[in-house]
Amino acid sequence: MLSGIHEAISSNSLDSYSLSLLNPYMPNLSAAWLFQKAMSGQPSEKVSPDFINELLSINFQCMKRLKDPVLRPFLQDVIQFEPLAKTLGLILLTHPGILPSIFSQVGFLMVLEWMAHFASLGSYTFLSTFVSPILRSWVKNLPKKEKYKWNRYLEAWEYGSGLDYKL
Repeated sequence: MLSGIHEAISSNSLDSYSLSLLNPYMPNLSAAWLFQKAMSGQPSEKVSPDFINELLSINFQCMKRLKDPVLRPFLQDVIQFEPLAKTLGLILLTHPGILPSIFSQVGFLMVLEWMAHFASLGSYTFLSTFVSPILRSWVKNLPKKEKYKWNRYLEAWEYGSGLDYKL
C-alpha cells in the first residue's frame, strides 16, 4: 500500500478514480463473508442446533484429507480459489446432505451472490497467474500515470486472489 501511495503522489494520480485503485475489490475477502454468515448463530427451526459444529467438522475433515496446501491458507484466513474449490468439491461429494442446511442458514440469494464472488476469485486467480507475468515487463515501460494504474490492477489481482500468500 505504501508503494502505491508513493506512486500515486509521484505520478500525480490523485483524482478520486486513481486513489480508489489503492483500495480495490478483493474477491477473496468477499468470498469469506459467506463463512461468517453460515457460522453465525441465528436460531432457526429449519436448521439443526448442531449445524455450525457439523459444518465445521465436515469442512475440517475435508481440508485434512486435502492436506497442507488447502488447510494452511484457510487457517491463516487466506481464501484462494483452488483450495476453496477443492474443499467445496469434496464436501459436495462426501456430504451433500449439508447443502439444505447451508441454504436455510444463509438464504438462496446470498449463496447466489457468493457464487459471483467465487467466480471473481477464479478470474483474479487466472489473471494473476497467467496474465500478470506477461504484462509486468510491458507495465515497466509505461508513462507514470499509466504505470501507476496498471500496477494497481496487478496488485489487485494478486492480493484479491490470495496469491500473495506463499505456503
